[in-house]
Amino acid sequence: MERNYPMSDPKQTINNILFNKAKELHEKPREIVAFTGIPESDALLNDNENYPHFFVLACVMDRQIPSERAWNIPYIISQECGGPEFENFLALTLDDIYTIFARKNLHKFNEKMSGYFHKAIIRIHSEYKDNAAEIWQLAQPDCKLVMKRFGNFPGVGHKISIMATDILARDFKVPLKGVDEIEILSDSRIEKVLKRTGLVPKNASERQITDAIIKIYPDYPKIAEFLIRETGKEYCKGDFSGCDRCYLNEYCPKNQI
Repeated sequence: MERNYPMSDPKQTINNILFNKAKELHEKPREIVAFTGIPESDALLNDNENYPHFFVLACVMDRQIPSERAWNIPYIISQECGGPEFENFLALTLDDIYTIFARKNLHKFNEKMSGYFHKAIIRIHSEYKDNAAEIWQLAQPDCKLVMKRFGNFPGVGHKISIMATDILARDFKVPLKGVDEIEILSDSRIEKVLKRTGLVPKNASERQITDAIIKIYPDYPKIAEFLIRETGKEYCKGDFSGCDRCYLNEYCPKNQI
């Protein structure tokens, strides 16, 4: 059900606009996600039916380098090892992987991350019978269990576990239970949008920011977090240069001054 926009209350209007956009994002059909901008790589990263190891290995690589570069690593490795099938990855030794990382300069930390890449391959083989999709399919898991399984991969921290689970639910439309419990992680872009729009006070605490995000879209607050962060990235600039293009501009408190 769509929320109406009460013109007499700009804050509630903004809240309702964000709710409707979050709901639309939640309910829209699955689409190809442009993780790298390279069609061949993105096709494999999105093909969780046939090549789920690409998604998992990319998540493991997503550390302290641009995400597009990290997510393209499995594709580069597949070109070096004979194809995208998991058996080709499994045939690689640790020395093989490190040699590729070093020669192609795949990561900021080639030695460490090549080790994590190899350990992830071995874990997919030993724990999930060569099928990485079992991480989110086995025993119809909820989000907390999926996050725990990702967190068991060497090198994967709490934030990456949250990110991976959220992408599965939000973008890949995997029917996971407990999406309303995926942890919210605020940042400067989110704070800027919420403070400028008046949804939280200028001196808002972390708890107030989290509560405001939950209020926007309680069914899946992480989607509201994603939407607000993208709004901050696209429109809510430090010099206000993006305001004229922002879908919230008409109701933003700065226009009431």
